[in-house]
Amino acid sequence: MSEVSSDRPATATWAGGLMLLEGLGMIGLAVWLAVSALGDPLEHIGGGLFLAVLAAGSALFLAVAGKAMLDGKAWSRAAAVVWHVLLLGVALGTFDGGQGPVPLALVMAALAITVFALVLRKSVTGWLRREER
Repeated sequence: MSEVSSDRPATATWAGGLMLLEGLGMIGLAVWLAVSALGDPLEHIGGGLFLAVLAAGSALFLAVAGKAMLDGKAWSRAAAVVWHVLLLGVALGTFDGGQGPVPLALVMAALAITVFALVLRKSVTGWLRREER
């Protein structure tokens, strides 16, 4: 076991793991968007493929940030906070007056609040604030 993982707080492990799982979910979303875009009428293919590429980029961002959180990189905390504030905004917008997919919105909101709370814990902030690893 490496030095970084031996003294890593459990909250940082959970936050990094959840971000990696979010990245996997975004990969699935990117594939679904690309496949459904190819079945759309010709005038909608460009927009659908753009969304697929955006989702794939988000998946890469989450994978890198999640791995950085597990490795103890200080910048990963800022990446997690920014991403989960945006995710919370998307979740609130997904409610759409009760007409949207409410269970999906609740899952996104719960995930955003959970990871946000984990990365702001004193144990995580102190661990990420350490000098060079």
